[in-house]
Amino acid sequence: MRILKLILKSLLVLIVLAIVGLYVSGNGHVLKGLRSTYLIGRSMPDIDDKDYFETSTIKADKPEPWGIHKRYGFISLNPEEEQLHEQYKSTAFLVIHKDSILFEKYWEGTDETTVTNSFSMAKSMTGSLIGVAIREGYIQSVDQKVGDFLPEFKEGKGAELTIKHLLQMASGIPFGESYGNPFGFMARAYFGGDLVEETMKFSVTTTPGEGWVYEGGNTILLGMILKKATGRTVSEYFHQKIWSCIGAENDAYWNLDNYKGMEKVFSGFYATARDFAKFGKLYEHNGILGPDTIVPPAFVKESITPGMMVDITPEKSQNEKNYWYGYQTWLGEYKGHDYFSFRGLRGQYVIIIPELEMIVVRIGHLQSNERLRHMPIDLEEYVAMGERIIDAAK
Repeated sequence: MRILKLILKSLLVLIVLAIVGLYVSGNGHVLKGLRSTYLIGRSMPDIDDKDYFETSTIKADKPEPWGIHKRYGFISLNPEEEQLHEQYKSTAFLVIHKDSILFEKYWEGTDETTVTNSFSMAKSMTGSLIGVAIREGYIQSVDQKVGDFLPEFKEGKGAELTIKHLLQMASGIPFGESYGNPFGFMARAYFGGDLVEETMKFSVTTTPGEGWVYEGGNTILLGMILKKATGRTVSEYFHQKIWSCIGAENDAYWNLDNYKGMEKVFSGFYATARDFAKFGKLYEHNGILGPDTIVPPAFVKESITPGMMVDITPEKSQNEKNYWYGYQTWLGEYKGHDYFSFRGLRGQYVIIIPELEMIVVRIGHLQSNERLRHMPIDLEEYVAMGERIIDAAK
């Protein structure tokens, strides 16, 4: 018994020392990460982690219900499609055709009012605000220098950095994007307390515009620019210029850091599947809804145009031109139809095919690790489902 007590006491001392060591070394974010992942049986963040973070509320103060397609409720998923959703643990799947909900299904007790984490779909939302800020004159153009807003980028290679470079993921800043490293930038950004401080530890090391590397730090810099340019938080600006203008039916939420209340603009935007589709509708209509221009059509067009830069990402082939990414937006082709999409960790998708007048929304816990033309293979399987459902409705 004495030996057991000694062992337990030693373990307790080690745990306390480890906790103190994490805080002293500036790695206190690891404890928060453990609390919302491993300590509740998860290996990484998931779509229902909102209650573990401080959030801002983005009010849905001008709701406009979706139109309902005349064939809504008459079409079901076939067994193969059901199996795919089961395999990847979907929680929501919607097909919008000609601005009406044609099909929707929910799993795990969720419904049309359930808000879930979009993860990196938030990057596209942040990107849209740059277009709004340009229209309102807060930003001159995408070619304006980042140093005009953030003086840390006025010298050296940083002086060459433009807003366009950030939008295109071509900044030349080596943030790193590994969620598996608990001490890396992404873990610090997602779980940490001072997003601005963590981001400003990095600087431009390679010439901006020379290559594409997908890193959330670029989006954080865009958020910092928006806050400096408009004098408003990103949540406030998004509420005023986007959420209140697209007919969102439910309040949304955005994760904040614990220090300055900065939105984690690269991730952590929570909304319903139907409201994610509203944002897709905005881009399907080139930034115009009814009589109102919300995002400049020219900016939307640029957002869904490939960057055409040499790909320097180490794990990909060299000298490959970037055809899969625009401004914080993923691009692809399906059966000869161009599409663009907002994508998030674990397979959060809003996929828009303008030629088919189709929007597909998928929310869930898992996605395929395989890639086809730089896209998770399950993404195009959801597109195929949407196409079949639309054909079945004719």
